[in-house]
Amino acid sequence: MKTQVTTPNELEIRVERVFEAPREHVFSVWTDPALIPEWWGDGTVVEEMDVRPGGRWRFRTAYGQVEGEYREVDPPDRLVQTFQDHLQTLEFEDVEGGTKLTQTMHFDTTEQRDTTMQYGVEAGAEAGFERVDRVLEGLRVS
Repeated sequence: MKTQVTTPNELEIRVERVFEAPREHVFSVWTDPALIPEWWGDGTVVEEMDVRPGGRWRFRTAYGQVEGEYREVDPPDRLVQTFQDHLQTLEFEDVEGGTKLTQTMHFDTTEQRDTTMQYGVEAGAEAGFERVDRVLEGLRVS
């Protein structure tokens, strides 16, 4: 279940990962405010999370506040949201053995994309997705 990070063009980063869980469960990890702190970690507090087109989200973390707006919400297939300075599209697909998540980050400039890559997208995604695995395991048990 290795996380795969690519740069398909000058403005995008694509992150792909297969989770051993049903698509509905994987989608809920990104849209259920009770589950967000479990995998974001670092004392994350969900201050606002209105999961609908035009709805806002805002989380407070140990590193500061992050926020955005939901553009599309199509459970359990697709979620499009702004995330600080870029647009994120998350697509959830049934595959053998679970759910494939494809997360595409679209930036306004190549410089923004490259700066984000330099922060260690692959290591950060892998660590976060390991926490998502633990959340999904809890959903399987309950």
